Amino acid sequence: MKGKISVFLMVGLVVSLCALTTMAQAEEQKGQLWSVGHYVVKPSMVSEFEAGVKEWVAQCTKHKYPYPWNAQSSEDFLYLFFTPVDNFADIDNMDKADDELAKKIGEEQMQTLMKRFEGTYDYYRDYIARSLPELSYTPENPRLKPEESNFVSTDFYYVQSGKEKEFEEVNKEWVALVKSKNIADGYSLGVRIMGTELPVYIGNSRGKNAADYFSQGEKNRALIKDEGTALWKKTMALCRKFESRNSWRRSDLSYIPEEK
Repeated sequence: MKGKISVFLMVGLVVSLCALTTMAQAEEQKGQLWSVGHYVVKPSMVSEFEAGVKEWVAQCTKHKYPYPWNAQSSEDFLYLFFTPVDNFADIDNMDKADDELAKKIGEEQMQTLMKRFEGTYDYYRDYIARSLPELSYTPENPRLKPEESNFVSTDFYYVQSGKEKEFEEVNKEWVALVKSKNIADGYSLGVRIMGTELPVYIGNSRGKNAADYFSQGEKNRALIKDEGTALWKKTMALCRKFESRNSWRRSDLSYIPEEK
């Protein structure tokens, strides 16, 4: 993979497929896999970074790049880009697609495009995550439609090594609790299976906007009361670190290929 291309197309994972074979067979059938790009952008360079992303979207649209991505940006200038992949072998296919895209754009224009990102972010990292539908909650009658859910609260649970099964069992209790209260707001849980600071689980819950999210959150917490407090204590007892970020869906920085 060309290093500069991988900086933005979120697939610059230097891995050996031979070493991943066993894990791939175990994981790829148990939930959607995601290649995730994690960029910490300099506050003074947000406009330049976003302009570069939009130019990438334009080039991918023009040259019919086959892999989509969805973007989010947080209040502390973290930008996340999510690309669904079928399996670990699909990362190699993305590598080939990157090379083809670079050839179509041309060397001179590629250099111009990549220079737009120089100095715009402090660091980036890539990782692979897997969704955990069995530990996520989808209400029978959701309060919001997917297109209404533009505000995202993302929780990062850095679980103590060896405590993963216990953490997942506690999350089954969370699903049972919110389901029993018929809460109308869903949430999703995933796990980072390749990358840094493992093990880490990632939870997402949504709202129309910040005001809607926090006001509805108060109502939901009132429904679970002491049971929720007890489960939260059990959850935190299994974590070595916890982080939470508020972010927004960025359709203007996302890329969805046209259907054939």
